[in-house]
Amino acid sequence: MFLYFVNGSHQQKFLLESDYADDLYDIMIGFFEEHGRYPHFLEMDRYDDYCEVHFESATEYFLLKDVDSEEAAVFEGLVKEYNEF
Repeated sequence: MFLYFVNGSHQQKFLLESDYADDLYDIMIGFFEEHGRYPHFLEMDRYDDYCEVHFESATEYFLLKDVDSEEAAVFEGLVKEYNEF
C-alpha cells in the first residue's frame, strides 16, 4: 500500500509504502501533528483498490493506493476510532 497527501492543486506527495494499515495511519496522524492541524472528523471513502481520507479541508486529502479489502477494513476501523475520540 502507498500513502500520499493530495494538495489543493491535485499534486500527490508520497509519504509511505507499507503492508500494514497501522503504519499508514500513524504517518497520517504524524502529518497532522507536524502541521499543527487536528481535524475533528475524518471521512474515508473506499473504492476498488484505493481509499481517500478527507478531513476539514475541502481540497486536501490523503490517498491510499493499492489497498486490499482486508487492510482497507483495518484502516477504516482506525478512522472510526479517531472519530469516536
